[in-house]
Amino acid sequence: MAKHKNSTLAGFTYLVFFLPLITGEKNDPFVKYHMKQAIGLLITVLAVQGVIRYIAAIGGGMGLLNLMAWALRIFAIVWVVVGFLNAQRGEEKMLPWIGKYSARL
Repeated sequence: MAKHKNSTLAGFTYLVFFLPLITGEKNDPFVKYHMKQAIGLLITVLAVQGVIRYIAAIGGGMGLLNLMAWALRIFAIVWVVVGFLNAQRGEEKMLPWIGKYSARL
């Protein structure tokens, strides 16, 4: 697929999801797609991180929970890189596991 004219902006939405709102490119379907993916990723990571911390607060095993929290962070970084690279290539590929839910935003 040919590189999209806003592929750089779409890629940077994974780092700063509200960037298209500032630049005025929020109506570009390609940028909007990647913005939804980035917001879905952010919501998912924050929700899972919150659950992990809640379990820790009520007395869960801290060693395992810390390991889970770090695994979540590593997955999040990988998903950000995957989303960024997809945008740079001009592709509208869904992120693993959460992409189909993010598309509904």
